[in-house]
Amino acid sequence: MNTGVVLTLGTWLLAFLPILMLLTTIVFFHWGAPKAGAVSWIVALLIGVFAFGAKSRLLALANSKGMSLSLYVLLIIWSAVFLYNLVDRLGAVKVIAANMTKVTDDKLLQCLLMSWCFAGFMQGVAGFGVPIAVVAPIMVVMGFRPAVAAASCLVGHCWSVTFGSMGAGYYTLQLITKIPGEIIGPWMAILFAVPIIGAGFAVAHIYGGWAAVKRGTPVIVITSLAMSVTCWLMTFIGAAQLAALIPGLVGCGTLAVIARSRLYRSTGIAKAVVPIGGPQAMSFHLAFSPYYGFVALSVCTQFHAVSRFFAPLTFGLNYPAAQTTMGFAVKAEKLYSRIGIAHPSFLLLATAILSVSIFHAAGKWKSGSIMGACKDTFNQCVPTSFGVITMVMMALVMNDTGMTYLLAQGVARATGHLFPLASVFIGVLGTFLTGSGANSNVMFASLQVETAKVLGISTVIIAAVQGVGGSIGGCVAPAKVLLGSTMVGLEGRESEVLNRTIPYCLGIALMTGITAWVFTNVLFRGLQ
Repeated sequence: MNTGVVLTLGTWLLAFLPILMLLTTIVFFHWGAPKAGAVSWIVALLIGVFAFGAKSRLLALANSKGMSLSLYVLLIIWSAVFLYNLVDRLGAVKVIAANMTKVTDDKLLQCLLMSWCFAGFMQGVAGFGVPIAVVAPIMVVMGFRPAVAAASCLVGHCWSVTFGSMGAGYYTLQLITKIPGEIIGPWMAILFAVPIIGAGFAVAHIYGGWAAVKRGTPVIVITSLAMSVTCWLMTFIGAAQLAALIPGLVGCGTLAVIARSRLYRSTGIAKAVVPIGGPQAMSFHLAFSPYYGFVALSVCTQFHAVSRFFAPLTFGLNYPAAQTTMGFAVKAEKLYSRIGIAHPSFLLLATAILSVSIFHAAGKWKSGSIMGACKDTFNQCVPTSFGVITMVMMALVMNDTGMTYLLAQGVARATGHLFPLASVFIGVLGTFLTGSGANSNVMFASLQVETAKVLGISTVIIAAVQGVGGSIGGCVAPAKVLLGSTMVGLEGRESEVLNRTIPYCLGIALMTGITAWVFTNVLFRGLQ
């Protein structure tokens, strides 16, 4: 491929400028994602026109692709958050959480259960800080110190970010890299085994130091194995939208069983410490029924007969080929960012409708829940949505003008075959800057894949590493740290939480990078 622009230090810095602008405005000027994304997008447009030979037609097509991709992601985000808010307003979230606290009175196991397994489940359901907002305050009520509660939730849920929000980050990565889900999904799940077990040990260390790590090793190893296998199985059967939700549940169940074993058996089963409405409160199974329904609908869409029946309802736009005046060619796209009946948003909305019927029938419906959930969702998602749209359009402009390809050439020359070690930290950086694993994938997935192509190493593994790195970065994203600190009463003392999470984030990322290097250079050297 002709990049059109010769790689020099000057042209590389120009190509990097939109990302640098995003970094600077967020980290140093503390701008929100919508404002920072908009400015960075404009910078990308200007550089594309004046330095990379982009004409109005190519830019229009790139921005239209960005809008199409944004629609795909935002439909998942809005519907996932709406379902969570609806269930929360009906009181079901408190019921689910209260039942978690009754599993054991062993404080170490409680910490692992809530911040590692249950927070992972909550990330699978909604994401966007929901695990921190829901679980950390409950842990404080359970008797954990505020900084420990916030830090353990931040680190504990980091394994589930990319597959969380019903797979929003995963689907974004798949769309940008154009690697089919049946290929990239299982590889991501294999690599996620490192953050899963790493997060478990990190939570134990946050709670009680090396003594807790030593005591918790058997339960962490067994539970992480169960969660890792389940995560891989979900991706293998084509249900990646469940690859955080189901492993989180399996982790809760596995840990509950181990809590009753001879090794960890406590003197008694703990009482619920979260008020759930007295003796007339709903049962756990009723509270959890929306997620039973979602799992059932997701499984149904995997049947070939069902997917074939609804295939004509697929929506997507076709884009023609384009080329810059410098000679960088962009291929034509057919049904770009296609949306079909198996799209998670349709399943989530169907689940919400089903939930209304179930709670009405059970006599647990609360008037105004739908409108309240809509208002909550609007307030939560509007700022995020503008940030997603502008950053996605920035990424597509960079990609279609050749900036991303030029950046990849420079990174390849600088790092060589050590790139897999750096790759995971690029993913972490993206989430740190934007607060979102999906946005990290938007920013850097194309760069990572193009760099892998230049180096002649597996694009599949490197793309998976980007997704895993973006997930790990969730434990140090300033927006989440601020949320966690606020929820446990540490406003203005965010550094106490961030200083705890950074070492674990770097350690888990390093172990993932080493694993990726072994995969690309030793075990699967010929894999493309």
